[in-house]
Amino acid sequence: MKCPQCATENPEEAHFCMECGFLLDERGEPCPSCGNINPWNAKFCLECGADLKQYKESPSNQIPAEESPTRSLETEEFPEECPDEVPDAEYLPPDGSESWRELCPACNHNPLTPKTYKGILSTKNILECEYCGAVFEQKGKNYLFKAIYDISSDFWKRYGRKTLTEDEWTRIAHGGLSNEEKRIMEQKAAQNDLVNFVNQLDAGNVNLSTIPNPPIMLKKGEEACVVLGGITLREARAVRHTRGAYGGPTIRVAKGVSFRMGSVAARSESHEELRNIDQGTLVLTNKRLVFIGSKRTINIDLRKIIAIEAYKDGIASQRENKQKTEYFTGTDRHALTFNINGRSHTVPFTGLILKAAVEGKIRQI
Repeated sequence: MKCPQCATENPEEAHFCMECGFLLDERGEPCPSCGNINPWNAKFCLECGADLKQYKESPSNQIPAEESPTRSLETEEFPEECPDEVPDAEYLPPDGSESWRELCPACNHNPLTPKTYKGILSTKNILECEYCGAVFEQKGKNYLFKAIYDISSDFWKRYGRKTLTEDEWTRIAHGGLSNEEKRIMEQKAAQNDLVNFVNQLDAGNVNLSTIPNPPIMLKKGEEACVVLGGITLREARAVRHTRGAYGGPTIRVAKGVSFRMGSVAARSESHEELRNIDQGTLVLTNKRLVFIGSKRTINIDLRKIIAIEAYKDGIASQRENKQKTEYFTGTDRHALTFNINGRSHTVPFTGLILKAAVEGKIRQI
């Protein structure tokens, strides 16, 4: 028997395809003359020789006509005053008390029928929908969605060959999502919330909570909103390397004694490298950006900041009357909790968030 899905030859007594696991039972074409079940690709009946070409070539991909939910306009009787367009009946899921066994997740039409196939080495327990041909094979406490009549359907593309719990299949049967789909949606929602929060913070529409007792003396009307410890101050420093080479002949005078003639040519190269200058606490207020270290203290008026560049672990600041860029790194070791759209999120305090906070305060001045 040839599998209609992968074309693998299987024994005649096989219930499932030994290559892809496709359910082979009840996939034959009944002869209209004698009723004999023939292979789905047979052109003539094996029993009486009747012509089968006028029938479907592969009923495994079709819903039986007597069970098809399609409404026939030739036999349907409509009232005299009916609208021009008759909308399709929308399926309304039950109250949620039914298990997915009473409501096929694939078609929401029929209950699932339990079946058992006993083999030589193993026994397979499945749940099958007689309407759409959906087959769910038990895998421990979970169920694998293994087959369906219409493998081009959106439901098969979405859940085909996936193993889910009974709770997940029940949620799906009533219009819900699987655990993986819920996780992906939550991640997307969290990412969108973070983007919205950063944009509002950058525009100055959102203020971070005021921090009481900051490690600096506040001026009149000044409030601290960010205090980050363990921040490293880094600046670019010129580093010079000298490279030299000897040029000229060498004359051997005796064993172990040589005389060199020539000179040594040296070349000096200079480039900049980021060097750690100090480590301390970074404080952001509504007027200043202050760094307090053991070796250096930096007091930056927000109005004198020219540009800020964000990094994953900090920011780079350029200000008036200062040629060298100042780097403040180590912010991502801290966490920030924010609420937006009724949801709470805790994320690393990246340089992008700190940049948005600084620029938001500048816009509020």
